Amino acid sequence: MSGALEKIPMAHLSNNTNKPVVRAVSKAGLRASARGFSLLELTLVLIILGVLMAVAAVNVFGQGERAKATATRATLATIKNAIVQYHLEQSAYPPDLQTLVNAKILEAGKLSDGWKRPLFYDPIGPSIEQPFYLYSRGSDGQSPSADDINAFEAVVTTSNP
Repeated sequence: MSGALEKIPMAHLSNNTNKPVVRAVSKAGLRASARGFSLLELTLVLIILGVLMAVAAVNVFGQGERAKATATRATLATIKNAIVQYHLEQSAYPPDLQTLVNAKILEAGKLSDGWKRPLFYDPIGPSIEQPFYLYSRGSDGQSPSADDINAFEAVVTTSNP
């Protein structure tokens, strides 16, 4: 359409002359026929997007906690092996974990769990099978609690499906 006015033949409105009747078509009339989305439709789309984002956020945050627990298990296994190595060399368990750093068996940054809290270590264990205590207080930082991670129960497995 080249302009705002359009010639439309309307034989039933003409006065028996063969002149076409001119009808005005404004830009507002064109906009009315090409309307956008209603407020209800936009609201529904926003609600659906919000629900999807909430589900994605829950999954992402859950993975973060699981990754911290896995990193803590790996750290506990490393420290447990260092304690055993120290015991083989010195015929005694180290009095604290800092002794492993001073003996250059471990690096200084390896003495905390996935939540950046210090690990619990006691060189006097409850039994021959568990000659020392080594554990993390878990995500809640309280001990004893259900989320504590014990070095003697920590099994790190890596598998490629």
